[in-house]
Amino acid sequence: MGADVSEEGASMNRAERTDMQHRPRLFLAACAAVLIFMLGSALAHAAISNGNVTLFGITMSSSLASLLMRITVASLVLGGAWYTQRKLDANIQTTNALNHERYKLELVYDNNPDAILILGSDLTVHYANRKAEELTGIEVKDIVGRRCHEVILGSDAICEACRFDAVLRSGEPAIAVKHEMNASGREHWLETMWYPVFNGDGTVESVVEISKDISDIKKAEFALQEYSERLEHDVSERTSELERSNADLQEEIVERRRAEKALRESEERFRSLVELSPDLILVHIEGVIAFMNPAGAQLLGYGDPQEVCGMHVLQLVDADSVEIATERLRTTTRDRRPSEPTEVRFIRKDGSRVDLQIASTPLMYHGHPAVQAVAHDITERKRAEDTIRKMAYYDMLTGLPNRALFDDRLAVAISHAERDDSSFAVMFMDMNDFKIVNDTLGHAIGDKLLSEVAQRLQSVVRRSDTVARLGGDEFTVLLPRVNSRKAAALVARKMTQAIEDPVLTDRGAVPIDLSIGIAFYPADGRSFSELMCAADMAMYASKNEGTPFRFADSGVLLP
Repeated sequence: MGADVSEEGASMNRAERTDMQHRPRLFLAACAAVLIFMLGSALAHAAISNGNVTLFGITMSSSLASLLMRITVASLVLGGAWYTQRKLDANIQTTNALNHERYKLELVYDNNPDAILILGSDLTVHYANRKAEELTGIEVKDIVGRRCHEVILGSDAICEACRFDAVLRSGEPAIAVKHEMNASGREHWLETMWYPVFNGDGTVESVVEISKDISDIKKAEFALQEYSERLEHDVSERTSELERSNADLQEEIVERRRAEKALRESEERFRSLVELSPDLILVHIEGVIAFMNPAGAQLLGYGDPQEVCGMHVLQLVDADSVEIATERLRTTTRDRRPSEPTEVRFIRKDGSRVDLQIASTPLMYHGHPAVQAVAHDITERKRAEDTIRKMAYYDMLTGLPNRALFDDRLAVAISHAERDDSSFAVMFMDMNDFKIVNDTLGHAIGDKLLSEVAQRLQSVVRRSDTVARLGGDEFTVLLPRVNSRKAAALVARKMTQAIEDPVLTDRGAVPIDLSIGIAFYPADGRSFSELMCAADMAMYASKNEGTPFRFADSGVLLP
């Protein structure tokens, strides 16, 4: 650190010498200007005729008047240059002095043992010293220019212990103790002070936040508290031993045995209820399963509850539910608060999934803080919900999105394109001569053709694209990332190639042919109805012309 400071000081001295060496030499420039002026006026004087000049009532020769004029102008130029040079030198000296004072202040800030942040009125960090980088685990360049809580806590909300708003409103300093975890995962305690910085009009311009790491002090306090509790516990036990030695010792022992018997009976009744319950019931300590009832083990595909005892709860949770399960685990284990019923997907022993609605509450288990969780199987309910959702938004024959879902996605695409000033493509297509196939070969063959077309269309588009069936033999395709005719034509050719092969049915091979109309937002329409109408008209133009696809244009849209 000392080497860094020496290098910075040497750099500043070199900068000051460079400023003094290269500052404008106005006086020398003025002298040169006077010399040129004198030469020019001498040449001018020689060029004019001889004569007398009267100035302020005094008659003098033209040579004398010219000399006086040159002397006057030269004096004014030299005097002005000298005065300007003095002012410029004074300004440079003042600037260098201020830079040196700023350099000293930065030395003090950067080598301060406490973390220092300078925050704007919107919590944007304007300055952070080296200690702040050390405490947060984030480089200074990544802190400055971003909002304090977003870069340090990774949250949109400021921490509960922050007094920034109070200082901003009252203009009074504040102090608080904060418990945080930095970007490297190190947990620490900070004693933080906030000091307001005022503008000339008395309003708060910014706030200086100074944080001192008091983690060691807190650890000592916790150790002292733990020692005090242990000592108090030891004293309490010793007192109990002395009390049991009095004349009432026998009566207390009898009462205790009676209570223990009642407790055992109560535990046996509770265990019977748990073991006979059809729901999953488990007890875990810090996430490690200590007990599970037989019904729960059977629900997860295990023959014996002991197979899951010793496993961590999250080992049984599906990857899609790990985040919510971890959050609920933290609520009950660390915060010691009950969690609301939550839908979590578990992994059975055979790898299959089961959806459970689980609620947890903290309790004591064999003298240890633990958590009891009760889960109910909602797999059938989830399947019913999925079926209802698919019936509402998906075509039951092809499995493609239906008109309702396509309309929703097209509306979203229009909204995004309007916001980003971008474009996208929409295709409208139907199967040529499909009614003839239906009438001659039957609806079963027609349904098979529709399913095959849906499958082939999906095979050539990206996951971000949407292929939908509007009804009958009409299909639509939303291409949100296609914004040129060349790209749209490439997709259309892939689709025509995908359906070139006939569909093999019980009635023989049935050929497939599509007519495709293509429209672009916003060139062919800015609303839902305009786009769909443009694509529909282009499709009919393709059908009439016998071409595989056709782009919408003004000619197609004419009635």
